[in-house]
Amino acid sequence: MKEIGGIPVVVSKGTSYEIGLNHGKTSAEKVWRSYENNLKSCLKSGYVTKGEIYRIAANYIKPVEKYNPDYIEEVQGIADGAGMKLEDLMVLNSRTELQKLSCNSKDRNGKIISLHPQEEVEACTSIAVTGERTVDGATYVGQTWDNYGWCDDCLIFHVIEQKNGKPSIAYCGEAGIICRSGINSAGIGDGVNSLSTNAPVSFEGVPLQFLLRGVLDADNLGAAIDAVNGGKNAAVNNIMIAHKDNEAANVEMDSDCCGILYPTDFILTHANHYVSIGHPRYPYIDMGNGNSFVRHNRSDKLLRMIDRKISVEDIKAVFSDHGDKPQCICRHIDKRYPAEEQIKTVFSFVCNLTTLEMEFSPHNPCEGYMKIKPFDWLNEHK
Repeated sequence: MKEIGGIPVVVSKGTSYEIGLNHGKTSAEKVWRSYENNLKSCLKSGYVTKGEIYRIAANYIKPVEKYNPDYIEEVQGIADGAGMKLEDLMVLNSRTELQKLSCNSKDRNGKIISLHPQEEVEACTSIAVTGERTVDGATYVGQTWDNYGWCDDCLIFHVIEQKNGKPSIAYCGEAGIICRSGINSAGIGDGVNSLSTNAPVSFEGVPLQFLLRGVLDADNLGAAIDAVNGGKNAAVNNIMIAHKDNEAANVEMDSDCCGILYPTDFILTHANHYVSIGHPRYPYIDMGNGNSFVRHNRSDKLLRMIDRKISVEDIKAVFSDHGDKPQCICRHIDKRYPAEEQIKTVFSFVCNLTTLEMEFSPHNPCEGYMKIKPFDWLNEHK
């Protein structure tokens, strides 16, 4: 099997179920590992029992079917391929929401229980630069994906060719998850950032992983925004979206609504707190940390300090930045935290939405990137 820096490349083609079945069969061991690690994380962060987690995850099937029934077909295929149940895969694909369930819990005085204050949080940084500001006139989008160290053993790089007429998709993420951030063949790319408020998780909304798939199933920016804004989100999160036609937008998902940001002078950056005016909506408050404020503004500042057209090398340099360490853009293990709570940059990428090339780093960005053309791999698997 082809690999990128030790990450297996999985190429899936066909109907939704066939894509899922291949995903599950070729990555069964990693799907199980991803499920087990994420289940532990959900149990710890969500303040709920395993039975409650399964009940909530199963209840998300109907909202997802309403959003797009193909997605449940694909998840069922992953489950069958890996020798698991649909409910197991719904737990995995709802892991973002399940980890935030503490905001649905209250102590004996009626006060909302907060997330573990001693834990580090996901600390991704996203960047988009449209063609008016770049050396080659192409629009670029990318991110650092920061998470627990155990994610290294769960990753696949998945390239999908869909029989339903939707664009082909390439993304890196945990095995068993229907989508993460990446690029599609229509020139749409995205990045994702966790947000935190004290708003409760909606049990009638659509989990993040399915909204991300909706974005990469779109063939233009407006449709990609609608895939988020039109699909009621189950929990607060952020998705940055860019299109090859020199356009980009950032969608901050709030409780039952969204705030949308547009680039300023062709540059857009985001981290893990709200930037759009009026969000989060009252009575909820932003629970983002100070390091998010620094990463968001530092990435913006570093790009704007460039007094010429911006290149992909410039964006990679920003993602490799160690300013304000250890909570920097290029995040390394902070040994002051227990091993099971340590966060690092697991991988990073920058997409050229014109050429559909990707600069991909399967480790910390400061260790270097490799240039790949993921859709070329579809021709190798006819």
